[in-house]
Amino acid sequence: MVRPRIAVIGAGWWATQHHIPSLLGYPDAELVGVADTDPAKLAAVREHFGLRALFPDHQTMLREVQPDGAVVALPHALHASVSRDVLEAGVHLMVEKPMTLRVADALDLVALAQRRRLHLMVGYPWNHTRHADIAREVILSGSIGEPELVTAVFASMVIEYLRGNPEAYRAVFQFPVTGPGATTYSDPALAGGGQGHLQLTHTSGLLLWITGLQPREVFARMANLDARVDVIDALSVRFSNGALGTLASTGNIAPGQGEDHEIRVYGSGGALVMQPLLGRLHVRSRDGTARAIADLEPAERYPAEVTARALADIIAGRAVSRAPGELGAAVVALLEAAYESAASGQSARAALVPAS
Repeated sequence: MVRPRIAVIGAGWWATQHHIPSLLGYPDAELVGVADTDPAKLAAVREHFGLRALFPDHQTMLREVQPDGAVVALPHALHASVSRDVLEAGVHLMVEKPMTLRVADALDLVALAQRRRLHLMVGYPWNHTRHADIAREVILSGSIGEPELVTAVFASMVIEYLRGNPEAYRAVFQFPVTGPGATTYSDPALAGGGQGHLQLTHTSGLLLWITGLQPREVFARMANLDARVDVIDALSVRFSNGALGTLASTGNIAPGQGEDHEIRVYGSGGALVMQPLLGRLHVRSRDGTARAIADLEPAERYPAEVTARALADIIAGRAVSRAPGELGAAVVALLEAAYESAASGQSARAALVPAS
């Protein structure tokens, strides 16, 4: 299959700013339909992109278009049910992060994809960078020994989304077609959690991908500030191999302040430091030997356009998945345990996710 036919479910901010233009500009895929239950969003897609294959619901589109693959870019609470519809229709799937809000749903999707022999991937752009490939090779090859301690921090500018005031960011993000809805990231009924499900999921997906680790136990503290969902998260994690880790994240970064993102992995034979936003990766062995790794160019550092294209490439056999469903489920297991711990004040076990 040289040019897979891809449909997009959801015509909101992320789909219109990234997935739809990415697929329209990719000669190795064909965008064959866009579905959304909001007529105003479909009208905006028609006007901005000139598309005519627009549908009021995803079931109608899947039935009439019969695409090879589908991208699900909807509020978090809808990921599980709509993804299930896609897979049951025999269609390969890329679902935006977080894969689901509950690990049981994530595991059900993994099992369904396996039964139907379908590709299932999650929208983690940082997993597709050259540095992610190098970091994964370094760690899984044992070049820095067995991971013993991992730390990660992600400080990002999303608090107005979490407050339900996305228009505050229009000058920053432009929103060429449409911005996020006021409740998309602020209403627990749609978003699940806040910073955890919106942003910490990014760091977790990258961390688990490059290390191959799985979470086993989590103790978490969270603060909502003036939002209904979490804005600041601090997690202590025990991983499958006995390694310990800390993951910390805040969404309360102001425009112009500058965001931060860093992952450190300390192994029995060396250490690795990844700074995705700066495009930097450092690897040093215990004897002081450093591996020379070129920085990423600015355009390479957050390849948001890659995930939809990756689905087409995987379907066509041109690529392997860097964010498979099992990885997405492991992240959901980590976050589910974190929210359980924050609510109870006790540590929580993370569900076991079978390796791919």
